[in-house]
Amino acid sequence: MKLQVRQTGGTHALTVGSQKEFLQLWNNGVIAPDDLVQRGEHWVRADQLPWIRGIAAERKRDRRRLFWITLALMLLGLAGVLWIQTHAGLVARKSGAAPPGAVHAVPR
Repeated sequence: MKLQVRQTGGTHALTVGSQKEFLQLWNNGVIAPDDLVQRGEHWVRADQLPWIRGIAAERKRDRRRLFWITLALMLLGLAGVLWIQTHAGLVARKSGAAPPGAVHAVPR
């Protein structure tokens, strides 16, 4: 399926060989959202194409998912730090560190 793409107000059209090639050009920024694509006898904005809308919705969903995963990991890390601070003596004993106030004799 060949697609004709032209800039808004442009007179020359770019022929794209397939949807796969179109998506590669779209992802690389060669085709802008306001570029026009010929669908039958009509020219439609590139961002109004059904498969482009689907990609945009999926990216938005992915960004939202990444945000929530990042937030959850940050809160988990904060909880871990707070737990270690409140249980510092227990953590020190388990790690083999000297208890608070202990003196180390170091030979000269």
